[in-house]
Amino acid sequence: MKKYMILLGVFFCHSALACDETCKREAAMTDHNITFPGYLTANYCQDTSVAFLLRGRDSLQNYRDGKLQTGHKGGMRNISQFLKQRKQWLEECDQYLALTGQGRVFRDEPTTQAIMAAIDATTSELDRLVASGGGVHVSAGQAEIAGTRMDQLFGQLDNHRTDLQLRGQLVIR
Repeated sequence: MKKYMILLGVFFCHSALACDETCKREAAMTDHNITFPGYLTANYCQDTSVAFLLRGRDSLQNYRDGKLQTGHKGGMRNISQFLKQRKQWLEECDQYLALTGQGRVFRDEPTTQAIMAAIDATTSELDRLVASGGGVHVSAGQAEIAGTRMDQLFGQLDNHRTDLQLRGQLVIR
C-alpha cells in the first residue's frame, strides 16, 4: 500500500512541477534577457507558419503564374515586400519557439533554414530586378530568373507540407 501511495505522490508532484508554455516563456525571457511580445505563443506561431505554407504560397503561385512574366517592377517590389514581412514574422516565431524549447517554426532546424534561404534568394532576385535600370519593366528572360527562385521556394514549401501531411500534423479540409 505504501508503494502505491508513493507512486501516486510522485505522479502528482511531477504533474504539478511540469512547465507549461507560460513557464517556458518566462524562463526564456529571464535566461536570454529578452522580452517577447504578448501575442507570441506557440499557437500563434503554428498559425503563422501554416498560413504562409498554404495561403501565402498560393498567393505567390498566383503571382508567379499570372503576373511575373509581365516583368512589371511594381509587382516585383510588392512581392518582395510581402516575402520580407512574412520572413520577419516567421523568424520572430522561430526564435520564440527555439528559446522556449518548443521546436522550430518549420518542424526542425534544417527545414527552417532551407525555407528561409529560399525566401532570401527569391527576395534578393526580385530586389535586383527592381533596382536594375531600364524603365518600369524587365525582360521576360530576366523575370524568369526570379521565377526559378520562386519555384525553388515552392519546392521547399511543398516538401515541408508533404512531410507534415505524412506525419499527420497538417490536415487540409
